[in-house]
Amino acid sequence: MTADAEVSEPRWALTLYVNGASPRSAEAIVAVRRICDEDLAGRVDLTVVNAADHPGMVKKDNILALPTLVKHSPGALRRLVGNLTDEARVRDALDLSPLHLDGPAPAAEGVTMR
Repeated sequence: MTADAEVSEPRWALTLYVNGASPRSAEAIVAVRRICDEDLAGRVDLTVVNAADHPGMVKKDNILALPTLVKHSPGALRRLVGNLTDEARVRDALDLSPLHLDGPAPAAEGVTMR
């Protein structure tokens, strides 16, 4: 089968807004990275943004509380606010619960820190 014949999976674009190195922010980073590694490996671009350092991005994405995970794509824009350590809740909100997954994902890539 050629690459053209294969059905490509959508590329995910996520931005995680945090409050510096606070314990809650650190926990959110660990949890979201784990989800990206386990469920979206090879098909996600995760950007972690310290809100204090990038107020323009905070304003552009209408961030009102931290931490906040913004799903830019695929599909409709979605914001997850508050406790992101409940990985089952985050997966469900991102439509990554077992009912939504089609199979294993390839190796991880595409994590950017800002």
